[in-house]
Amino acid sequence: MSLISRFISEQGKILSRRVNRLTLKQQRLITIAIKQARILSSLPFLNNEKQFERSESTTRTTALRTRNK
Repeated sequence: MSLISRFISEQGKILSRRVNRLTLKQQRLITIAIKQARILSSLPFLNNEKQFERSESTTRTTALRTRNK
């Protein structure tokens, strides 16, 4: 898992080939390994370490919905 996690960003996205400095064949193999690990629940689909806060736009749309009712 430590090897696979080197190729994933903080948000849980697979890093690009240029960032990893891998060949096309190596990148494809890494991508397949990451996707298999996600399916087997060895690796999360999203990084849930950050607690996401509601932004102002979400608060505004929620307020508009309650006004229209």
